[in-house]
Amino acid sequence: MNLSVTVMTADIITGKTKMNKIVSLFYPYLQKARFIKFIMHFNKAKKYPLDENKILMFTTSRGKLGGNLAAVKKYIENNHIECKVNVFTSLNMPEDGIVAYEMATSKFILVDDFEPVVYVLKLRENQHLVQVWHAMGAFKKFGYSRSSAEKNSLTHKNYTEAIVSSPEIKSVYAQAFGIDENRIKPVGVPRTDLLFDAEYRKETVCRLFEKQPKLKGKKICLFAPTFRGNNVNDAYYPADFLDIAKLVQALGDDWAIIIKYHPFIKNVPEIPEGLADRVFDFGDEREINDILFITDVLVTDYSSVIFENAILNNPSVLYAPDLSEYNGERGFYFEYDAYSCGQVVEKQENLAKAIKEAGNDTDKLETFKKRFVSLCDGHSSRRFVEEILKKKA
Repeated sequence: MNLSVTVMTADIITGKTKMNKIVSLFYPYLQKARFIKFIMHFNKAKKYPLDENKILMFTTSRGKLGGNLAAVKKYIENNHIECKVNVFTSLNMPEDGIVAYEMATSKFILVDDFEPVVYVLKLRENQHLVQVWHAMGAFKKFGYSRSSAEKNSLTHKNYTEAIVSSPEIKSVYAQAFGIDENRIKPVGVPRTDLLFDAEYRKETVCRLFEKQPKLKGKKICLFAPTFRGNNVNDAYYPADFLDIAKLVQALGDDWAIIIKYHPFIKNVPEIPEGLADRVFDFGDEREINDILFITDVLVTDYSSVIFENAILNNPSVLYAPDLSEYNGERGFYFEYDAYSCGQVVEKQENLAKAIKEAGNDTDKLETFKKRFVSLCDGHSSRRFVEEILKKKA
């Protein structure tokens, strides 16, 4: 009987393997079938001339243009660069025929996230599909770097260019997008140019200290963990990972803590009443980068905010009680401790000490910056326009 069960199990596994191979073989056709009408609109619109000065910024993940797309658009406008920029977001998306026409007649199509409709298109000769990706650096594995990715998928593979924050991670993005490394362009990350805007920084610092005057004169620790769970519907942060009262006591009177949970996390723990002078919830701040301007030490776990934080020369501590579990499920491009400009901590009893000691190893910070953000220097938008769009200010 055991032999029969074993044989039956083996047959089921073999059957599933064969089915998976068949699905994989036909996967590109299934992708195209989903957008067959859009493909027809696009191909029909190819009879119209390609406008050498037209740029389409296309994003279905945002209702308002932001991030790298917004930074590039601002640079174009501020420098009066001759080109026509069209913007389609999730809140102003025209009907398919109009979108397809604009795509087919634009010299450049810029996207900043996963956009299924563009992957099924056969681009025109001399047309560019540029991925300006919303994240930066190379932290958690994504795209084709993940073992679960469907290798026969069309996703990402028709980018003519994709940008990265440092030459040292070109190979990482080439692997993740399934494209040749020569299509990866190290120009920096346009949205980080704002971190070098002295006037914006001054205004932001003033605004945040006016918002919470009790922060003045304190060393500030920003606690900004990412979420656990699969998506916005089940996102959470384990309550037992941090006893905020114990951390406050261990840090001492010189320190204040700002808490900024990932926006997906809805059930945010309340700050105990007795800690109101030392712990502050900044969950209503839309841009975590603004808070970095007043941060002395960042504490996070698996968030890409470590890269923006390093650009500002702030040290960081990685606090990850579930490191072994998380690494097994997702995986990182480099050893986890390579992402910390301070220490890696897995137990809260060691966290306060690591925060106080953060910043002592400046060589580690410089090594981190060279590897991940060497081209985030305040001029990324200019390089993008000059090297990708081939335009001069």
